[in-house]
Amino acid sequence: MSGADAKKKTVLVVDDSDTGRAHLIQILNHEYIVRSASGGVEALQIAKSERPDIILLDVVMPQLDGYGVLTALREMGETKDIPVIFITSLDQSQDEEKGLKLGAEDYISKPYNPTIVKLRVSLQLKIIDQMRQIEELGMIDSVSKLPNRRYFDKRLREEWQRAEAEGRRLGVLMIGVDKLRTLIAIHGYSFGDRCTEAIGGILKGLKFRSPGDFAASWAFGGFAIMLLNADEGICEQVGEAVRVAIEAVETQVTAGGVVDVTVSIGANSALPSAEGSVDKLIAGADSALYLARELGRNKVVVNKS
Repeated sequence: MSGADAKKKTVLVVDDSDTGRAHLIQILNHEYIVRSASGGVEALQIAKSERPDIILLDVVMPQLDGYGVLTALREMGETKDIPVIFITSLDQSQDEEKGLKLGAEDYISKPYNPTIVKLRVSLQLKIIDQMRQIEELGMIDSVSKLPNRRYFDKRLREEWQRAEAEGRRLGVLMIGVDKLRTLIAIHGYSFGDRCTEAIGGILKGLKFRSPGDFAASWAFGGFAIMLLNADEGICEQVGEAVRVAIEAVETQVTAGGVVDVTVSIGANSALPSAEGSVDKLIAGADSALYLARELGRNKVVVNKS
């Protein structure tokens, strides 16, 4: 392998159609090292032995379909973190939804648009590189396994400047576990860590609207989410999805039982300008969080001021 090839990312294309594989190879082979597989079993063997940087996976295949391949990938330690983009036909919206729920990062529709294919592959690889970078810089919270407050603040300020230049809105959700001190008093201090770990796992598993949206640990029992190009309505929708997802999961306690955990969420959206600031955006979400607790908890409140 040449020095230039050593720097290239590796893409695994999985499609039982010879024509489909050839088309994707043609689109990608100038920028990436492209490996290919014509079936699910072969794909799993290549993924485990070569650990590609990303996998493009067809849904409809004989013997072992894309869902089965994705499930197996997520169960193997060597492949569980490899991003997967599903390949679907334009009329397979249900397949796309099922794939995203199983853990696919994105999807590409047939017939292929070369520009879209390149953009979606590039974006997922960029996200992976960013996550590796923040791990190397020690910006991952050790309990929740989410980016920490320092990284959230850094990214939010960067996106504020970008959104101001492009005239796009920016949204923030502040999340607080309801009655956490009371729960810790009942179940022990370690319950706080288990609760944080459980919610961190839920937030990591959620599929947000934009690949640039992300959740972070904010404080003990607190989390934050940044939403790109998000108005008040979008903030409320995402907040409600987060609230429902957390409410549906029971957190283990030391006695062997479980306890229901809920969160209150405050949301704020702003169009960045010289008159505003990141601090004001966060303060507005904090105020809405305080109001959500005053109104009885387990609620989403959007700052309308």
